[in-house]
Amino acid sequence: MVNKIFKNIFKANQINWIKRNFLPFLILGSVITFIICMYIGLRQSVWFDEAFSIMIAKKPLSELIRLTSVDTHPPLYYLILKSWAGLFGWGEFALRSLSALAAAGVVIFSGLLVKRAFGNRTALVSLPFIVFAPFLLRYGFEIRMYAIVSLIGIVATYVLVLAMETRSGRRQWLLYSIYAILVALGVYMLYYSVLLWFAHLIWLTYVAHKNKQPIIKSKWMIAYIGSVILFLPWLPTFLRQITNGALAPISQALTIDNLVGIVSFSTVYQPTWQLSPIISLVVLFAIISIVYFSIQAFKHISRKQKPYLMLLAFYVLVPISIIAVVSIFRPMYVERYISHIIIGGYIFLGVVVALSTYNKSSMIEWAVAGLLFATLLFGTIQLSQTGNFNFQRLQKPTVNDVAGSIPRCDDDSIVLAAGPYEAIELSYYLPNCQLHFYSKTAELSGGYAALSNSRLRTANPTTQFINTKRLAYVYYGQPELEMPLSFKKIDEKTFGSMHVATFVDN
Repeated sequence: MVNKIFKNIFKANQINWIKRNFLPFLILGSVITFIICMYIGLRQSVWFDEAFSIMIAKKPLSELIRLTSVDTHPPLYYLILKSWAGLFGWGEFALRSLSALAAAGVVIFSGLLVKRAFGNRTALVSLPFIVFAPFLLRYGFEIRMYAIVSLIGIVATYVLVLAMETRSGRRQWLLYSIYAILVALGVYMLYYSVLLWFAHLIWLTYVAHKNKQPIIKSKWMIAYIGSVILFLPWLPTFLRQITNGALAPISQALTIDNLVGIVSFSTVYQPTWQLSPIISLVVLFAIISIVYFSIQAFKHISRKQKPYLMLLAFYVLVPISIIAVVSIFRPMYVERYISHIIIGGYIFLGVVVALSTYNKSSMIEWAVAGLLFATLLFGTIQLSQTGNFNFQRLQKPTVNDVAGSIPRCDDDSIVLAAGPYEAIELSYYLPNCQLHFYSKTAELSGGYAALSNSRLRTANPTTQFINTKRLAYVYYGQPELEMPLSFKKIDEKTFGSMHVATFVDN
């Protein structure tokens, strides 16, 4: 009897302690996420996608809109980046901090969402699985839209839960209005955010059907209609972008290998082709453990909490299922384009671990949970070593080193990029150089549209640079361009996959 009393007192004290300290832990978690993102990010070189973001953001507003209309992404991120840099400058710390702050915000709202749906204890236990999430951290330092889209997605999910729970008609309409705006903002940021909104829509339909509630006349359906109306001004541009072919070179079909790759990237941060036998076993262990904890959580979860656990499962499974089906007809899988979805997987993992270990004394389950967390820590360390390695081109960006090796930027010196890709990469680090690039055609589209009909384009270096005294030729792979006969190569350096050869006029 005495033991039972002490146990109840301890349990009550534990609940009160968690309730008092949850917010400080949540803030600490977000700060750790920000620090990790910036620590890794500031050791990386700006690469093509990031340099493209910066180049577009520096353009006048009308030109910014025009260039995004012929690319693969909508304009909102570039507008935000332009405003952010206008306040804090164009340095790498300022530019990367925008994404890092968004990643920190994801941690905050993920914690609030779990606390709202599952309680303080579950939110606290799940927090480390969100903070040390390699996929979130990877795009938390990228000068791209992915971290902000993740933040919009999790904030929208939190607002949706609040709207579903509120009993005040006026407050509910306000929350659904905010939700509609967030849905539209997500699509204006990244078209692939639609995958998450489909997940929400299917979950809402599931809840309405289960509770025998109307669907067509529901407030959330009106919110979706409102979000579509908000997106209508950009819809014609989006329809043109679908067929511009800019995405085709990097998109893949969602095969079994890529499905396993999603798990390996999310846990140990390695693609399947890079997995050693031991790390393959670690990934297999993670998959089996997640399945086990998921089954246990659904077995013991309360009736009230079950819809929210379904929401987190839908967060990941519905978008991946859509991509798999669409891939039968047209490849559309790109790992970074689903980073805003994977955060739901980390939240789900933390929640099912917390629910499965609640009030249990099994050391095996706690040990498995600890090993799962250790797997994420390993993935975070792996990410810090891998950095922003480009898995499509199999290259580690070294543009900063290449730019640093070019000693002169004056009227007598030219930097010649082997193509528009290299020119855009170099543009951030060499803003004051005469940066020319080779291209057979003057008209360029997609990600190269900013250089279309540029006066810095050259189609024949052997004749265009005959009066140049010094030229630095930057290229990937093998050199393919011929230099003027009067040029003599005096130096050649290699930085990773990128090379720079220096020529002077005899």
